[in-house]
Amino acid sequence: MRDFDSELVEDRSIKIGGQVFHWRYPHWKDGAELFDREMSEVSEAAEQNGDAKEFSFVADTETAIKRVPMFLDTENDAHKRWKDLVARKTDPVPRHQIAQLYRYLVEVTSGFPTTQPSGSGSGDGSSEDSSTEGAS
Repeated sequence: MRDFDSELVEDRSIKIGGQVFHWRYPHWKDGAELFDREMSEVSEAAEQNGDAKEFSFVADTETAIKRVPMFLDTENDAHKRWKDLVARKTDPVPRHQIAQLYRYLVEVTSGFPTTQPSGSGSGDGSSEDSSTEGAS
C-alpha cells in the first residue's frame, strides 16, 4: 500500500534572517490558483514580448515576498514577522534567499522534486563536484 500521508514533509520549520517560521501545505485550491496565476503571467509576458519574458529582480522578489505568507503557519504572528523581516534595512535578508525560500515552498508543497544540497557543509569552493547551477 502506498501511504501518501508518510510522503509529506514532517519538518516544516525554516529559518531565515534569524527568524524561525513554520510552514504548512496550503489548501489544494490555493495552490492551484497560484500556479494558474503564474502560468497566466508567463503567457501574458510572452505575448507582449514575443516569447521573451523580461525578467525583473524587483518584481521577482516582490512576488516572493507577497506569496510566502500563503505557506506560513500563522502562529506567533508569522505574517507580521515576515513583513517586518523583509522590510528591515539593518541586517537585511539577501534578495536571493527570499527568492529561494519562495521556490522551496512552492516545490515542496506541490510535490515537485527539490534540489538537494551538497554533502559538504562549507568549504573553499574549489571542489570539482560543485554545480554550475546558481552561479551568476
